[in-house]
Order: sequence, then structure tokens, then C-alpha cells
Amino acid sequence: MIRWSDNYITGITEIDEEHKKLFAVAAQIYDKVRSRGHDEKIQIFVLREGLHYLNGYFNYHAAREEAYMKKIGFKGYELHEMQHDDFQSVQMGKYQKMLNSGSCSMDDIWDFLGNGIGWLLEHIATADMLIVGKGVHAAPVKPDVNISVLEQTLDSLFAATLNVKTNTHVVDQTYCGSPYGNVLYQMMVCEREGATNTLIAGIERSFVAAVANMLFGERMKDDSAVVLHTVEAFGAQFWISLHRMLTGDEAGIRVKESKLLSGDDVSDLVKTMKPAISILFSSDVGKFSVSTTNPYFLNMTAN
Repeated sequence: MIRWSDNYITGITEIDEEHKKLFAVAAQIYDKVRSRGHDEKIQIFVLREGLHYLNGYFNYHAAREEAYMKKIGFKGYELHEMQHDDFQSVQMGKYQKMLNSGSCSMDDIWDFLGNGIGWLLEHIATADMLIVGKGVHAAPVKPDVNISVLEQTLDSLFAATLNVKTNTHVVDQTYCGSPYGNVLYQMMVCEREGATNTLIAGIERSFVAAVANMLFGERMKDDSAVVLHTVEAFGAQFWISLHRMLTGDEAGIRVKESKLLSGDDVSDLVKTMKPAISILFSSDVGKFSVSTTNPYFLNMTAN
């Protein structure tokens, strides 16, 4: 289901094999959803079975990965462990609540699968690579962040996580939420050391199509439910990684809420939130935007 990339190879055989197994588990769940998930009578069974296998193997993998980090004295252990705990308790926790309620929809199951895939892809390519001193988080933080550094950092992050060449350029540093094409929008609320901030991001469908093709192959359409939910989960972690790359901030940032938005709502929402940073970008695969109330998110001077 998911195309394996050299970007996901840490060089630690056991961890790499376990990552491949997690992708294989996701593929098995996907096949079961396609073949059985449309039957309302067994949707909750499909979710229960999928959560059992994905959560079970992730718990096993996380424990082994954390044991390895302790063994080598990895200084980022606490943050990495927090990310594992957040995935298990928050990201997967909401699906356990669905099971307890005894009711779920077909879209809930696609959300569960896409959430797991999107989080895992970003986490492997950034946090896991840092364990072995590789990847984007291993690069030194630039002392001064200007437009050029921002563009280069985005290109590096897209290449590392999605294996997509973007050639990013800033179009508008005072983006007001106005439409810029056929766009998929997302709003997320993050918490950092007790403070909450809101972020609204958008990405053109042409970009989403490139991501779908890169991750799943040409047979997967950019508007399929699993693609949309994968992009949503991936995007939430992507912007946190960008913040960390630009600021060197090691404090844990948790995603408290994330949802896709209707394009009709975005302009008013951006104006209402009064963002500290709001930027529209162009790239070789489509435009994208980010607006956030967090003044430390980009730590950028417009040079």
C-alpha cells in the first residue's frame, strides 16, 4: 500500500524491519476496510480488529525503540518517548472511545487508518532518523531565519518526509486567507508548556495528488478518504517539525485538535484568529499556506 523509501531507513536493522512491519499492518487493515468496511453491521468489528493489530504492534515497536535509545544514551529520549505516548493515548485513544461507544462510520475507519499512516511517515523520517544522527532534525539550527532559510528548510523537510522536490518560494508574507485554487485546508490547535495556539494550513490539490502518487502509487486518487486523512495527520506533525528545525525548540508540542475545513470558512477564520505569522508559498507541485497565532512558530525576520 505505502511505497517504501530509502528516506525511512535508519540503518538499524531491527528498527527498519519493524517499521516495514507497521506499513504491512496498515496495508492489511486497508484491505480489510475495502473488502468489509462498507457493511454497517461489521464496521465496528473492522475498527476493533484494526486497532488491536496496529496498536499492539506499535506498542511492541515503541518499547524496543525506547530501550535502544536508553542503551545508547540518546539525549532526545524524553521528547521521543512523549511523542510515542501522545500517539498511543491521544491519537489512537479517540478510536478506543469509538469502540467503547459501540458505533463508528466508514469515514471513522478511514480516519483511523490515515491518522496512523500520516503520523508514522512523518515520525520515522524526522524523529527516528535523529536517533542515529541523521535527517533534518540533526542539522544545526540557523542563527538567523530569513525568507531564504525558510524556503530551503521547507524544501529539505518535504524531501525528507515525502521524497518530493518542491522548490519553495514565498509569495505573500501577509496572507489573509483568500482562495488560491482548489485547496485542502486544515485547522489544528497545539499546546506547548500550557499555552495553546491555533494554526490553519492549506495545500493545493495538485500538491495532494503528488503526495498521493508518491506514497500510494497512481491508483490512489487524491480525494480518497484515506489520502485526505493521511495528509491531515501528516500535516499536523509537519508544521511542528518545521518549528523545531527553525527554532531549535526541544519542548514537546502536542496536537490537541485537528480537523479539515471548508474553503468557504478559511478567510473569515484567518481574519478572526489574527495570526502572528501568515504566509502563502508557491512550489513546483502546488501552492500552500500557513497562518498561526504562535509568534515563535517561524521565528523569522523578513530579510
